[in-house]
Amino acid sequence: MKTKRWLTVILAAALTVSLAACGGKNDNAAGEEGNKGGKQDITLRVMWWGSQTRHDATLKAIALYEEQNPNVKIVSEYSGWDGYWDKLATLSAARNMPDIFQMDASYLGDYATRNQLLDWEGADLSKLDAKLLDTGAVEGKQVALPAGRNSYGIVYNKSLFTQYGIEEPKEDWKWDDFFKMARDARTKLPEGMYLSRDFSAGELEYRAYQHAEGKGPFYIDNKLNMDKDTWLEWSTIWSDMRKDGIVAPAEQTISDVELDTQFDSLVKGKVLMKGTHSSQIAAYDSLLPGKLGVAAFPSDTEAGGWLKPTFYWSIAAGTKQAEESKKFVLWLLNDPEAGKILKTERGTPVSDEVMAAIEADLTDADKLGQQMLEKIAKNAQPFTAQPPGYNDFGRDMNNTIQSVIFNKTTPDKAYETIQKLAADTEASLK
Repeated sequence: MKTKRWLTVILAAALTVSLAACGGKNDNAAGEEGNKGGKQDITLRVMWWGSQTRHDATLKAIALYEEQNPNVKIVSEYSGWDGYWDKLATLSAARNMPDIFQMDASYLGDYATRNQLLDWEGADLSKLDAKLLDTGAVEGKQVALPAGRNSYGIVYNKSLFTQYGIEEPKEDWKWDDFFKMARDARTKLPEGMYLSRDFSAGELEYRAYQHAEGKGPFYIDNKLNMDKDTWLEWSTIWSDMRKDGIVAPAEQTISDVELDTQFDSLVKGKVLMKGTHSSQIAAYDSLLPGKLGVAAFPSDTEAGGWLKPTFYWSIAAGTKQAEESKKFVLWLLNDPEAGKILKTERGTPVSDEVMAAIEADLTDADKLGQQMLEKIAKNAQPFTAQPPGYNDFGRDMNNTIQSVIFNKTTPDKAYETIQKLAADTEASLK
């Protein structure tokens, strides 16, 4: 399957090269024709994924930048998440990458270790959140800048909590409080409604639990750090709750599609809470206006949550417009006028100056997302990204976890499988 996929990418790359040759010149080589106001004309290609709201806001910001810099023309390439990484891989293989593009933590290491990302050495990054900035460094090189502040916590329907007489999560709640709440809620909720989706189906929720139990992050030094006893305890608790009908059944959990009006279990009222990123709260509020509350994940010996970049901006190492690319990205992140257009579309701004400029204009939904981030920030754990070369591992691990919740394998066997997947991944990288 992997061979077939790479063959597709190579063929697509060949076609891209052929078309580029027919076209005469690469957009990355732009800047040789004409000038405006004595400045050389420059064309930048910028690529991102996101919703239509993000597309509209970004295009509006780009129009402002072009107005302020009349010698710069920005060619925008945008889509949803689906297909984005296949397209970027094709462009990469064809050596026709956009100058500037959104980058995700799960792919950052792979592109960085292939030397495809520009090092930001020498740029003035002093206005950006220093802690988040560090997460965009790979092997000592700053190859990505955080596009926004983000966190992973719990969103819940407080209207349904009130309707069914369930107490909302407290500021300092523990995992035992959550498990008790789930069991108590079963006696109050009608058939087919549950306190939460099955958190054991997700890697991020397990990460939060392992942190809370004091067993450290999921990855340490670019290697898997999955504590066996903690994993078995976690899996057993959720298995028992599934058997007792305390949490949503496996079929419902797996069919859940975030923010889909037909398949999101929170939006449909089938569960009262679920895990999500703070950057998604405004989108949830648009579907359940005024009904939502937010909380950090429960703690135990330690806090379970972390702060992370929503995602990143990176620049292609092969760009012929390195300085202008840097200038544009820093303008997006640091300029208050750009911030007023983009607001929290890519998460809370990473510049305090921009945050101050937009604060008065934030909607209640934006403020709710900020509230989640602040709840988690109080005791946030360090964020650890997926190591380079671990993309297939992440997919296969999640498939293994799903086998557990469908009772196709045991937690013990799943743990052994996941450890072998990690060992095979590490061996393939040597």
